[in-house]
Amino acid sequence: MSHREVITRGSLLHWYRPGKVHFVTYRLAGTLPIELIRRLRTERDERLARPTAPGVSYGKAKENAHKQFFAAYDKYLDQSLCVRWLEEPAVAEIVVENLYHHHQVKYQLLEYAVMPNHVHVLILPIESDAGGAGNLTDASSVGHVADAASVGSTTGECDSDFFSDETTDSKSPLSTIMHSLKSYTANEANKILKRDGAFWQRESYDHWVRDVAELSRIAEYIAHNPVAAKLVKNAWDWPYCSAYDRKHPRDKCLAEWW
Repeated sequence: MSHREVITRGSLLHWYRPGKVHFVTYRLAGTLPIELIRRLRTERDERLARPTAPGVSYGKAKENAHKQFFAAYDKYLDQSLCVRWLEEPAVAEIVVENLYHHHQVKYQLLEYAVMPNHVHVLILPIESDAGGAGNLTDASSVGHVADAASVGSTTGECDSDFFSDETTDSKSPLSTIMHSLKSYTANEANKILKRDGAFWQRESYDHWVRDVAELSRIAEYIAHNPVAAKLVKNAWDWPYCSAYDRKHPRDKCLAEWW
């Protein structure tokens, strides 16, 4: 393993690739019961325990199992009606403003969608040279994004230790970013909603993007999520996403990169 790769161990193994694009989903507290998460994990593990189909490597089977896990996870989020605080426009705007506040500082924001009870972001973390921890990512340009997603298997298969899942923020190498995204917004949202207590779930789903093809798929997935959830007919009609920002000229807009 390269010194440029960081592994954190909680109940699950997570990989973080410095300088690589990450897909993160964070949700409101209480949106999904832990029993559901456990069931989805059990179903995924059962898939992984089955013999692979002829011509399909274990790495590819593992990648498919993770995709199925996330597809079910996000489907349940879209269907959940119990907690939907992000439907409040003032609350959603706080989250959007916060995403842009850290853009070009802690990360390069590529795509995002603030849904009624969760948020999808596609980011390229910006590294500093402090303590010898990598190189400073050029946040003024998105020309290097494709290169940032080009490492890993050239066949599109997962490394043997690759794992994507929902994990406690404090155990994730993205913990500093997740703290920045959650702490301020939680306090401000609770003020608007006149409530106290946990606002965000303490776990987030994180996945580092393995190649350019996956980068494009995830970007399209995020853009299409409001449509898939039947919130709007066109992605650019949902006012709390990057597709809307690009379609409607205003002070906040992300560069075209894909």
